[in-house]
Amino acid sequence: MGIAERPATSADTQGGHSFETMGGFSVAAIDVGALKNIGWWHHSPSGETTSGRDLDSLVDVVVADLGRRTPVALGFEAPLFIPRPASAEQLNRQRAGERGRPWCAGAGTGALALGLQQSAYVFDRIAQHARPRVTFDLEAIERGDADLLVWEAFVSGKAKNRAAEDPHVDDARLAVTEFVARHRTGVVASDVQDTEVSNLVAANLLASGLSPDIALLHRPCLVVRSPDRPTDA
Repeated sequence: MGIAERPATSADTQGGHSFETMGGFSVAAIDVGALKNIGWWHHSPSGETTSGRDLDSLVDVVVADLGRRTPVALGFEAPLFIPRPASAEQLNRQRAGERGRPWCAGAGTGALALGLQQSAYVFDRIAQHARPRVTFDLEAIERGDADLLVWEAFVSGKAKNRAAEDPHVDDARLAVTEFVARHRTGVVASDVQDTEVSNLVAANLLASGLSPDIALLHRPCLVVRSPDRPTDA
């Protein structure tokens, strides 16, 4: 196993949330992009955090978690599914909840393409070392019925910290922070509500051998959108 690129810390209080024990699963997120712009953040059940810029290092961390029978909620900051419209008039429309940051224009299209390839790489690497039970359902992780939850991180526009020392790692941190903060309240609702979808990341799960469930191709992922930063931040 490789080691994470940044030493772990005992706690993380960024954004005003004290990271406490997550109740048995880790949360990680990847800011996809050009190779020089990839960043990731990982939060363990004990509250320790690690981060880095290399996808292989994150895979090592995830595989280590799975080897310890610690489930992982793994997020990608990219559109993971797209609407499956019933009529031509509904083509090329943003998903319900994207609020002007659509999958089908601008940064969304680039993130979608890069996220599709990079998630395939991550799943292939995980599959070389582990065979977790995969789900898009958070409750399955909480019940102990799954080992790997795949979710979509949504960090866009005013949610980003442009002054961060490493903006790409910080995007991943913001995504994990929001996921953990919501989980601590007991409510982790998806911020994108489309139900008739084509799930692109599911195709990668099937191709990697991590899941045989073709029904995932039509199920949306949980989407967690980070809130806008305060105007004086």
